[in-house]
Amino acid sequence: MWEEVHGFVKENHMLEDGDYVLAGLSGGADSVCLLRYLLWVQKKIHIKIAAVHVNHQLRGSEAERDERFAGRFCEYWQIPFAAVKRDVAEESARLRCSLEEAGRLARYDCFDMFAGKWGCNKIAVAHHKNDLAETVLFRMARGTSLRGLAGIRPVTGNIIRPLLCLTREKICAILNDLGQEYVEDSTNMDDAYSRNFIRHRLLPDMRRVNPAAVEHLAHISRQAAEIMDYLEPAFQKIYEENVLWKEDCCLLPLEAAALMHPAELSETVRRMIAAMAGGQRDISAVHVEQVAGLFGKRPGKYLELPFGLTAERKCEGVALLRREAYLQSRKDARQKAEEEAVRPQRVDMERLEREGSYEIDFPGGGHISFRLEEFHGGDIEKNDCVKYFAYDRIKSTLCLRSRKTGDYFVVDKGGRHKSLRRYFIDEKIPAGERDAKILLTEGSHVLWVLGGRISEAYRVEPDTKTVLVVRAEDKIIKSNSVK
Repeated sequence: MWEEVHGFVKENHMLEDGDYVLAGLSGGADSVCLLRYLLWVQKKIHIKIAAVHVNHQLRGSEAERDERFAGRFCEYWQIPFAAVKRDVAEESARLRCSLEEAGRLARYDCFDMFAGKWGCNKIAVAHHKNDLAETVLFRMARGTSLRGLAGIRPVTGNIIRPLLCLTREKICAILNDLGQEYVEDSTNMDDAYSRNFIRHRLLPDMRRVNPAAVEHLAHISRQAAEIMDYLEPAFQKIYEENVLWKEDCCLLPLEAAALMHPAELSETVRRMIAAMAGGQRDISAVHVEQVAGLFGKRPGKYLELPFGLTAERKCEGVALLRREAYLQSRKDARQKAEEEAVRPQRVDMERLEREGSYEIDFPGGGHISFRLEEFHGGDIEKNDCVKYFAYDRIKSTLCLRSRKTGDYFVVDKGGRHKSLRRYFIDEKIPAGERDAKILLTEGSHVLWVLGGRISEAYRVEPDTKTVLVVRAEDKIIKSNSVK
């Protein structure tokens, strides 16, 4: 009866003498069959068994019935047993994930807790071949990668799945031969749940096409797993060499992403999300594609992910951080911008024309001077601290200030405009630093970003009669530089 399972267990090196195995026991057919196998194998090799039941508190009296059944089963077979109640609905809302995923996390959290408490070195769960086929179909429908097709592995760390070689039908047949009772979860019959729809509708239809559909899906999954195992070292090396970590935030630099093959980029992004989320469940191909797509967006763009994560396009690349950390960083950036914003100071044009020169002192130290000179041709001095403008083209009052919406340059003699916002993005100026940049403007037209470029509309030409010479102290230029 158990030869197929035991051969599968030995092939995948799941059990050995001296193991203490904690089994998840829901009371359903799969987990009861798992416990019966472990009781049988106990006679073959020296292992100890314990069981844990997790009540998700989602099915009222039916859930209480399952808990009582699991307790009686373990009492009859003299298996150490614990039952735990978890508010999975609350955990789902708090973690911003599906009920199914919240339930899975709750179960494994309890398994880990009692494994540590009792000294168990293995955790056995009751996934079977139909679960594997359903997982592959579900992931394909939702959107997945080759990694997703790898489905459920026989062994993951200290977690073993002895029944993965059996179909659901074989499990029920074994329990029938043993005369073993089990409980049924009524929600398993509700096709409103995606997995139930796959189980009751899709798989039966596929079996009408080919009775061995479940086995073939399992075979595809094994092949995908083999390929991913082969590629794993290379993908991990790329991830470790390129992803930067700072406290509770990770970043993939723009330059590194640009050199990656699409498969390498997708795998690196997936690993970043998994590392930040503490696991890779509920991470679909759509999430990976959306995060990878941020590399083609402008800095400041962001998107929200499951598990309270935010992905943000920064000047230097794409970062993943906790949503609360992201919101705090935005708040800090706004506060810093308000503190560092340049207090607008108008240039006294009448005084400049009357006296020929004029200075403005800055609260942080240093000054900017303005001087009018007649222009008789010749070379213009090239200096980061000094700029020359065709004064004849200035029609209104100049102002030293921070950026405003609508600010722009003229970038060529044809009069083509470029927004100041795009200029800052192209120069990779972090969003939090842009309000601190000093601009010389005429209305929305930017003559000069101090430490950066000037507008072509005010460039001195051979026919210019008067030039405006603007000189800023070196320390102002250095603090304002966009280079």
